[in-house]
Amino acid sequence: MKSGAFFPNRPLPTLYAMSADDIPLYFDMDDLTEKQKADQFEQNQLMAMLQVSLLSISKPEDYVGMFEAFTESPWRDFLVRHHQLMSQVGVPMVPLEHTLYAPMDTFYETLAADLPPVELVTFLMMSRSNEVIHKDQGAIDQMLKLNSKFHFAENAPTFGIPVPDTIVATQPLANNELAELFFAKHENQIIVKMTGQPGARNVKTVNSVSEAAEFLKDYRDEDPVLVQQRLPLDQYVEWTIDLLLTDTSIEVDNVRRILVAEGLWIGNHIPAEMPLTTEQQATLINVGEYVRSHGIGTSVGENIGIDFFIGPDEEIVVTEINPRWTAGLFPSEALKRTNREARDAVAYFELVHHDQYSDFLDFISELLPGESTRDYSIFPLGFSPFKLEIEGTPHVYCWLIIMGDFPAYRNDARDLLGAGSLPNGNLIPL
Repeated sequence: MKSGAFFPNRPLPTLYAMSADDIPLYFDMDDLTEKQKADQFEQNQLMAMLQVSLLSISKPEDYVGMFEAFTESPWRDFLVRHHQLMSQVGVPMVPLEHTLYAPMDTFYETLAADLPPVELVTFLMMSRSNEVIHKDQGAIDQMLKLNSKFHFAENAPTFGIPVPDTIVATQPLANNELAELFFAKHENQIIVKMTGQPGARNVKTVNSVSEAAEFLKDYRDEDPVLVQQRLPLDQYVEWTIDLLLTDTSIEVDNVRRILVAEGLWIGNHIPAEMPLTTEQQATLINVGEYVRSHGIGTSVGENIGIDFFIGPDEEIVVTEINPRWTAGLFPSEALKRTNREARDAVAYFELVHHDQYSDFLDFISELLPGESTRDYSIFPLGFSPFKLEIEGTPHVYCWLIIMGDFPAYRNDARDLLGAGSLPNGNLIPL
């Protein structure tokens, strides 16, 4: 049995075992800060949606590990309904009989005790959290380097990779000559980044050293701080790309524009046509070469995600790499299997009142790819089996792909769900 962050849809029978692995990679899980504890739970809320989506981007002989909460009411009924809807789209599904359930806190330990008869185990990323299955300290050491924003910022320029101006500073930043000169150099247009979570949870835009100090109150005083030039968003557009790496090749799989709401990643705009020039692709392929020079890439095929900006002169500026599955890889793979009709798509996370979720799924059932008669279609990619309270009202956290006219979908869904609905969809800049 081989273990790794293997690319989707490998021909060998596979167990997809994915939980939140970023914090366990770098930190002692018995000694987390309150912010890290909250970040870890929030990330697992998202991971649950990814687990559901794996049912539709795998194959019938595969298995998918899922949180035990999916077996409880009403989540089990919602899972069956999602499986039915995704099956109705016509994609080859992992049968529900091939789902394996484990508690969130002992996810990998429980799966390791009774592994199914497969040849590959695919993780979101190699980490200490899943070491009980892969037993590969070398892979952990490799990820500690390559998944680090600090390692990339310090080493990428020597490989000819264009990156923003960056320093690594120690705390406190106030009266820190290196940090204060850097802030002044870039007219206080700064991003500070910390080790830990993906999805911008440990990233903060700041306009002064004092703002940065306020952000750092949630972190330990000994933690280093990555201080980076902030690119002006009226001139630069943020994108992400997935590369398929093997030991002999690098291929572009998909390209997506990043959608951010209130400072957090909420989804992707996925164009139907390749938006990059040949020269831009070559720059990003070189990032894949950088990753492969550090030992990533097997005959089975692994994923590398790259976050980057396109500037006013069409130049590429790379901000970080993710040698693992990216959240955008899931909808990109689902889109390959659906009747997309050459339309742009938006994959994003939404919140729906718990008591309206069944009606919302009924709404989706009339608008599936290949069946919808409107200017858009909806693929219900996943949901999380944890009620999210907003102003005292329980919500279901769900993951959707909207193909075609996103504003038309938004209007129709708001008509169905009423005032105050679609808190994330209303923020999508389309």
